[in-house]
Amino acid sequence: MIKNNQNNKVNPIPYFLICLITSILLDLLLTNHILHDIFISTTKSNIIDITYVQNTGAAFSSFQHSTLFLIVISVVAVIAIIFELFKDLYKYSFSMHFASAMLVAGILCNTWERVHLGYVRDFINLKFVEFPVFNISDILINLGVLAIIFLIITKKYKRNV
Repeated sequence: MIKNNQNNKVNPIPYFLICLITSILLDLLLTNHILHDIFISTTKSNIIDITYVQNTGAAFSSFQHSTLFLIVISVVAVIAIIFELFKDLYKYSFSMHFASAMLVAGILCNTWERVHLGYVRDFINLKFVEFPVFNISDILINLGVLAIIFLIITKKYKRNV
């Protein structure tokens, strides 16, 4: 019981920020490495391929050429997630903070590309299944959402009191 009481007093903001910054750096650095270093020397495989696509829309090519709309929606989503997470600072588990940090990082990285480039750089092409080309930010978003769903279903999204 003492361990739980001490754990509940730990401020989750530094943990969230470390997870967020690490995820953003991983996304941006890995994306640049893949697109600038690996893409040039890539050999084709039957499993995964690097296929560069400039995506001006969202998932599954929806909302093509709606960059401003997607930026606004992304900013609103990030604000809503952070507001919910921190309105009761000690309510959510560290797992929920980690999953939320992945989700926010993916949204922010896609948004940064939309603002900076006018499109999102998609490049991961799964050859063994018919699926749209995607990027690391999309992986972070999907893992974050799936982890949040799992935490809610298993009722592990709140801290033990």
